[in-house]
Amino acid sequence: MKLTLTTETLTDALRLVGRRIPARPTEPIAAGLQLTADGQQLHLTASGDPTIGVRTTVPAAVHLAGTAVLPGRMLTAIARTLPPKAPLDITVDTGMANFAFGASSVSVPLLDADYPAMPELPRTVGTVSGRDFAAAVNQVAVTVGTDDTLPMLCGIRVELAGHELRLSSTDRHRASFRSIPIERTARRAPSSLCLVPGKALRATAADLRHAETVTIGLPAAEGQRFSVSTPGMTVAHTPLEATHYPDLGKLTPKSFATAAVLDRMALVEVVRRAVAVAGDYVPVCLTIQPGAPVVIAGGSRYEARTRDELDARSVKGEPIRLALSPTYLLGGLRALKSRTVQLSLTRPDRPVLLHTPDSDRGALRYLVMPVRQHSDAPTPN
Repeated sequence: MKLTLTTETLTDALRLVGRRIPARPTEPIAAGLQLTADGQQLHLTASGDPTIGVRTTVPAAVHLAGTAVLPGRMLTAIARTLPPKAPLDITVDTGMANFAFGASSVSVPLLDADYPAMPELPRTVGTVSGRDFAAAVNQVAVTVGTDDTLPMLCGIRVELAGHELRLSSTDRHRASFRSIPIERTARRAPSSLCLVPGKALRATAADLRHAETVTIGLPAAEGQRFSVSTPGMTVAHTPLEATHYPDLGKLTPKSFATAAVLDRMALVEVVRRAVAVAGDYVPVCLTIQPGAPVVIAGGSRYEARTRDELDARSVKGEPIRLALSPTYLLGGLRALKSRTVQLSLTRPDRPVLLHTPDSDRGALRYLVMPVRQHSDAPTPN
């Protein structure tokens, strides 16, 4: 194999695939990267991790086609030391790969060529905007669980419904929902539910955020992956087991008794102040009633506490008082990124829905469970 490309081209490609190299490979070959030169392209594949496979393609002047497997982390480290925008000649021969640039060269031993193949990709179902996809994944990732003993809750649920791609997640204490338009390429959905590891999907979405379009593939059979791809990059994720995944639709109340619209950043600052005084684990108490400011109290009656009044844009419905985790409340407020936020409530023991007032139904909806109020909680006066 022999080819020429720029150092910047190789470095950019390795930045995408290098992070998918297993930190603790089960066997040495799994820590490798496969380089394949054909036509006028160089393909870099990282598929040693059974949970994810990635392939990126970059332009190159191929003088002799071929395939080689190199130590992935070593190759990535070498790339970081290369001079920018310099011609780079790669030659593979007799068990070694030689990288020549200017008056310098680096030789790297090859790994066993029996490298794991890129997993089978599912049938594509449609295309979405890379920007919309990245934004939606980032928003629902806020409620992805972090308890490894419950891997099912560490995923983002992806569903094809009509001309929407729906994403949602939950950690049992809160849930989030987001939809984005999708241009369908398949009339029938191959799967109604696919649960993708949240942390890995967030990294993938970040890599594709500048893509004009991203092609989505949903698994139609056991053993297939969930895939996202652009003309220069394909990532295949192994779905999580979703047999007992909770029905998030049943968590959202069908009707609400109270609705309050507040300035989002003003509410963020009030909750942050309560956290600064009382800590992350002390609930904040909200008292909402028509014709009066919304009262937010934090801390303990007998210790440090805060009390703030916020003039609401509007309050409709019944008076209500409830307590929320400040950490969970801030998570939803920061994810919304709108000027105002609407709190829709039913009872003090039922989930609270945070969303943008009068927004389209595809916008983020953030659901958070109240916490039980203790007798020493501060009582707003």
